[in-house]
Amino acid sequence: MKTLTHIENDIINHLLDQLDDLIDTERDDLHHNTFNADYFITGYYSAERWLKDNDIHIFDGIKYCQEMEDINFGEIQTTFDNPETLANHYAYWKGQELIYSLECFNDLNDTLTKEDIKRIKDEIWAYYKLPF
Repeated sequence: MKTLTHIENDIINHLLDQLDDLIDTERDDLHHNTFNADYFITGYYSAERWLKDNDIHIFDGIKYCQEMEDINFGEIQTTFDNPETLANHYAYWKGQELIYSLECFNDLNDTLTKEDIKRIKDEIWAYYKLPF
């Protein structure tokens, strides 16, 4: 059983909350649709509180996000000038790690089916021993 950090729990819940709405979308858009098409967290105060509650120090969070942008895009594109931008980008990259770490990801249909969504949920619930 894997013990969840608060960050992992928030990101997993965000993914699980949106999965049923992603039937008939492209598998390769799963991460984008979950963590980029809408905000993970809204409001500067809520974002600042989330970062603080999760012990994400501003400069450590910026460094992580910039490293991920550099690795994935070959350059740093984002200006982190407020807590909302930082919290959403941090969740975006952590969400990518979660989705691409799913053992079932490469075996999903190109267009997600109800069965694919169930496979994702089942894997997450089994790995994290979630009480659902």
